[in-house]
Amino acid sequence: MHITLRREEKRDWNEVERITYHAFLNAPTPDPNPNPNEPLLARKLRSCRAFVPELDYVAELDGALVGNIMYTKSKIVGDSGEWETLTFGPVSVPPKYQKQGIGKALIDKTLTLAREKGFLAVLIFGHESYYPRFGFVDASKYGITTAEGENFPAFMALPLYDGALDGVSGRLFCDDVYFTLDKGESDALNTTLLF
Repeated sequence: MHITLRREEKRDWNEVERITYHAFLNAPTPDPNPNPNEPLLARKLRSCRAFVPELDYVAELDGALVGNIMYTKSKIVGDSGEWETLTFGPVSVPPKYQKQGIGKALIDKTLTLAREKGFLAVLIFGHESYYPRFGFVDASKYGITTAEGENFPAFMALPLYDGALDGVSGRLFCDDVYFTLDKGESDALNTTLLF
């Protein structure tokens, strides 16, 4: 299997939203009638001020899109200052292509690019059994909490170079786009992504 990684282009947008829908359709959720909001998030991220287009990548296999990763700028605000960081998500690989190294390839590639661009660290909300393989650890190890002052295993941090988070502590603030998605708009978009 030969996977090609490249920057997302405008012509990819609809297909990225479709694969994102299928990637998250059966994700564990307490909602008895799940309808993923990640496709709408992908759509909205592209126009938000925190979006980092140079880290927006797709994976192709035989000319078909089989994965995507998107990043936004975030920041840690503490008593001794503010530090710009990155947050990624959604990371999308449809079920048919999962467990074949596509997500890993996208994450490895973009983390390398983020390091080269001089970013400090990446903080995410993700599966605590998956992301440690990339070096992510519980954010509390660095004295970092959510904006609400909370910590839990799915909230993780990865310094992008040795000592990157030395002396850094505080609350993580992400772009409002993550918290202001409209369910009606999300459901309407999802009806166009079923196939």
